[in-house]
Amino acid sequence: MNTDLRTKLQELPTPELPAELRERIRASSATGEQTILPTDAEPHRRLIVAKVAAAAIVLLALSWIAYGRLGDRDRDVPSTASFFAGSPFWPTPALSQEIATGDTVGRARYPLLDRVAARALQSGSWSYRATMTTDGLVTTEQGYRKFSIAPMTVDGVPALAIVTSGTGRYSPEGFTDSLLVSRDSLRLLRRAKRYGRNPGGMDFPVTPARYLSWRDADINWVGSVYRALFQLTPLNSSWRGSVYVPWVTYPSRVRLLAIDLRVIGSERITLPVGTFDTWVVEVRFRNQEAPRVYVSKTQGLVVKIAMPMGEDAVWEQVLTESVRS
Repeated sequence: MNTDLRTKLQELPTPELPAELRERIRASSATGEQTILPTDAEPHRRLIVAKVAAAAIVLLALSWIAYGRLGDRDRDVPSTASFFAGSPFWPTPALSQEIATGDTVGRARYPLLDRVAARALQSGSWSYRATMTTDGLVTTEQGYRKFSIAPMTVDGVPALAIVTSGTGRYSPEGFTDSLLVSRDSLRLLRRAKRYGRNPGGMDFPVTPARYLSWRDADINWVGSVYRALFQLTPLNSSWRGSVYVPWVTYPSRVRLLAIDLRVIGSERITLPVGTFDTWVVEVRFRNQEAPRVYVSKTQGLVVKIAMPMGEDAVWEQVLTESVRS
């Protein structure tokens, strides 16, 4: 069979080379040079271009599907949070620990913080005044905050409303941040925020239940939850912990931000409402020092926050009024 095939191939007509090309081949052979015959590369180039275009179309289609899944939701609901709940983007403590060994935002330095123990929160309201002091001389007003915890009932469930409202230089139209939790177990019921004219909120399903956790802490330290978390977390001279906080930005971004907290000492401070013996908690946010939080040793209240603003200024928020109910 091979002999027949070879014979048939030898019988095929051979194309006649142009005389000029035949002379060039002979001259090159005489000098020992290799001759490469010209080929038509245009079909090959067209094939590559077609493959690249097809890949781009597929990528565009996948991006559009992802945007439709994540972004085309009610603007009042942080859709990405519900989409990623229970996934590596909203991790369990164990999974967070795994992420902490190789993430890009900074490794957790201390034992991972998660759900806080259910215990009674103090009902009442507390007012704060914020200022900026530059060079230790010039003080400017930065606004006011009011933090409150009040009992209420939500759909027949005894609950607590944890609310912060305020206004100031960076929020001239005001803001409100509220969290509703069940009174018995601190199960999350509803979170609502309003910054200026932009409201937002989400209801938490009964199953699977979510409970108040350090993962609900505020990134920017102006909201409600961290004040309640310090009330529910017994501190001592060696207390420390890390937490990965999911930071949801509309419409389709979730970032895990590492926050490291530790008690670095104690200090007695005098404020307009009295003198407090406090634990001083150092907060580090993505490996950069953020505020120091002063927490009353006896009440667990946040009575002062001090945040460095460059080398020559400090932003402070201090307790100016306390009304317990």
